[in-house]
Amino acid sequence: MKATGWCWLISLAVLALAILAAVALTATAEEGQVQVTSNYPVTVLHEGTPARVPFRASEGTTVCAPPVQYVDVDARLRFVGWNWTIRDPCVTLRNVKALVAVYRAEYLVVIDSELENLRRSFWVEEGTVVELVAPSVHYESDGVRLRFVRWSLGENPFNSSNRVYVSRPLRIEAVYVREYYVQGVSPYAVVNGSGWYRLGQTVLLSAPSEIQLSEGERLVLTGWESVGSVPAIVSRVVSNVAVLEVRGPHVIRPVYERQYRVVLAGPKGVVYDGWVTAGEKVAVSVESQVVLRENEVRLRFVGWNSSLLPPQERFELEVKGPVKAEAVYVRQYYVEVRGRYGAGGTGWYDEGSEATLMAVPNPPGNAFFRPRLTGFVGNVGTLEHRNGAIRVVVDRPIRVEAVYVTEPDLVNIGLLAAVIAGSGFLLLYRPSRKGRSKPRTGSMEKQEEDQVLRIRLCSKGHEVPADANVCPECGEILSPAVSQSP
Repeated sequence: MKATGWCWLISLAVLALAILAAVALTATAEEGQVQVTSNYPVTVLHEGTPARVPFRASEGTTVCAPPVQYVDVDARLRFVGWNWTIRDPCVTLRNVKALVAVYRAEYLVVIDSELENLRRSFWVEEGTVVELVAPSVHYESDGVRLRFVRWSLGENPFNSSNRVYVSRPLRIEAVYVREYYVQGVSPYAVVNGSGWYRLGQTVLLSAPSEIQLSEGERLVLTGWESVGSVPAIVSRVVSNVAVLEVRGPHVIRPVYERQYRVVLAGPKGVVYDGWVTAGEKVAVSVESQVVLRENEVRLRFVGWNSSLLPPQERFELEVKGPVKAEAVYVRQYYVEVRGRYGAGGTGWYDEGSEATLMAVPNPPGNAFFRPRLTGFVGNVGTLEHRNGAIRVVVDRPIRVEAVYVTEPDLVNIGLLAAVIAGSGFLLLYRPSRKGRSKPRTGSMEKQEEDQVLRIRLCSKGHEVPADANVCPECGEILSPAVSQSP
């Protein structure tokens, strides 16, 4: 606080006028009387009795000036001295003609504020310039602060440092506004909009709608939640922006859902490609067999190229992480074996595997001719067999046929020839019971012809027993033999 020079001049002028008035009164005062006055209309004590100035007092009496005299609840007069020289409030009148009680006016200055540390009141002498200083920001607690706005009066009301000239009682207010910190937190991204806001103010917080953690993992924004000590109410959500009204210090967190990318491929392309929420299940289905060429080439499912998936073509997958897998198929070729007497080994074989093909090596024939397996022919060339079986590496579709030849049974034919020869000899040379031969009848000749083996030819010239229905050499189906009437 400072007193200006011209204020002192005014006070001196007032005091001078008071002294001049006292001198003028003294000139007319009676001998032995002292004129008591003041620069303000105050009451002093004359011999312990209150007396209003000006008045006359006898020499030798005592006059006392009260140190402070209140003019109003917020204005007072403070005693400075007698005639500017005597500081003692009580004076015994001796050898003085006039006595002036000098007072100065003081006014009550009240500083009011929501900030408790600034609240105070003090008396200031009239004409003083008071320096006012307030903190720009005061933190009350975690997330709560007071921010300076203005002074109610002064030279610089919108500056936290201010100057006020005191010429009357003053009530000065330091205006503060309470603000609350609204914070958006996330371990994955920066939340925009965090800051200090007034009570009731609308706040907009925004966060990324999607956070790509890796090629196969991401976070998708699904909502917002309050995690602070003062619950926040999110009135609405627009896209990735949360709208809320400030009711205190709030902590808001965006809620993200973890998703994994699942990419499954099969022989015909992509089976499934999409983002799946962690813990959800995906129905997976691929074909167990894929035909490339009918009855020639196909693919057979054997599993997946990922250990995360079971070796099944149909299952439910619980997604716990990124999945990128392809169905594994092996190429299969169709192998066909044909033989007139039966064959084995026809079916589908994995590419590169070895197939064992079989046919009956020595099928049953008749008493004089028997078929015999000589080998296999087909699109793999001529193959020699071993006890009716061959082994081939399957690297393409294979079709083979068992080849047979018909061979005579020499033992049975020899026996038959011996029997025929013996029978003829007996027929030709057997003597009659009466010493002469019996004439041969037609029935006897017929029986002899039946005992001789009859043979016919197929359309390709192969010899075939007359009673056979199928050529054992080429497999031709023969028409039944026509028997001649006797």
